[in-house]
Amino acid sequence: MHRYTSEETPLHMLRTRNRTSPHLLAALVALAALLATLIGPTASAGATSSAASVDPATQREQVRKKRAEVAGQIDTLNATSDQVNAALDALDENVRGAQAQANDAQRSADEAQRQADQAQQEADDAQATIDGLKAQVAEAAVEAYVHPPGDQTMQVFEQTSANQAVAKSEMLAVTNGNKFDVVDKFRAAKQELEVKRDAAAKAQAQAAARANTLADKAASLSQARAQQAKVAADVDQRINDRLAESAALASVDKNLSDQIAQEQAALATKVAKVPTGGGGGGGGGGTTGPVSVPGPISLSTVGGITVASSIAAQLGQLLSAASAAGFSLGGGGYRDSASQIALRKAHCGTSDYAIYEMPASQCHPPTAPPGQSMHEQGLAIDFTNGGHLISSHSEAIWQWLSANAGSFGFRNLPSEPWHWSTNGN
Repeated sequence: MHRYTSEETPLHMLRTRNRTSPHLLAALVALAALLATLIGPTASAGATSSAASVDPATQREQVRKKRAEVAGQIDTLNATSDQVNAALDALDENVRGAQAQANDAQRSADEAQRQADQAQQEADDAQATIDGLKAQVAEAAVEAYVHPPGDQTMQVFEQTSANQAVAKSEMLAVTNGNKFDVVDKFRAAKQELEVKRDAAAKAQAQAAARANTLADKAASLSQARAQQAKVAADVDQRINDRLAESAALASVDKNLSDQIAQEQAALATKVAKVPTGGGGGGGGGGTTGPVSVPGPISLSTVGGITVASSIAAQLGQLLSAASAAGFSLGGGGYRDSASQIALRKAHCGTSDYAIYEMPASQCHPPTAPPGQSMHEQGLAIDFTNGGHLISSHSEAIWQWLSANAGSFGFRNLPSEPWHWSTNGN
């Protein structure tokens, strides 16, 4: 093996070679620069990637909650049916996801508690073993005090024969050995107890942590259900309103009336599956509370539209102004509550609750409660223009009404271009 002299170290040789070989030095510098270029960004990129990495499950949970948060803010009365459907789906997905996480957390907490109980039982068993050995150690100590080893040795020499002495010596050795074994067992048991206690403490800490996780997941589930129930209750109100409008439209535009009824029936199917914390009828997003069915109303017919006499004059003025602007307004106004009561009895039940309070989504088919519509008070009109229902905000007649109807005391329900009432409902 070659040994370097003090003047022949590898560093010295490299310096010497570098002095005599500038090409080699340049190559080494270039190599170092290349390594720095390759290694530096790689390590940095790795650190950035690690810092930016997000647990996929956590990311999915965040997205799910965000969707539910947005869905919970939907204006159910003015949103389209597609938007309401999407909101209900997002809320249902959030509840199911939160339920799955709560179930996993429950299983994890139960298993952790089982392990903690087992570890505690093992520690208790170790303590019981020590308690048992304490008595044996005490007995050995007393025996050693009463019969010290020196006395026992003399007893061996006092035997009358060699055989008796040998037998006595062996017995003493066994006896003393047993005493020492008890002490060794006691020491080992104490060490084992410390190990078991430490394991039990760690297991209890893990069980407590998982119990906290379970509490968090249960709170998230409760929040998700509350979000869903609130929107479901709002959608139930929307269904009531839309179905009441569908019934009022039947004489004006049968096709649109049927379309609205079908859309609300589809929504009612989803809403009916949402658990509720109370209410008189079981499923559904909640009850709307008792409705007030108007008593006898004084009615007047203006331009073929029957309304409450209290608004007949202003309706006449509106029709005249529209005619002067080149529009031919007509439509449907008052609708008798008696027909709606008859439908509720047929579709919902004959009790007062079924007729007047049960959400429409719980009836088969879904049916709005009587008194739900402004038409039943004679205070709403579904306008037509030239015999055709106003179905778009882009129509010239709607734009004219939007600019002028307020002057006559009529306001539009934004989600229904044809529907105008004294309060916009």
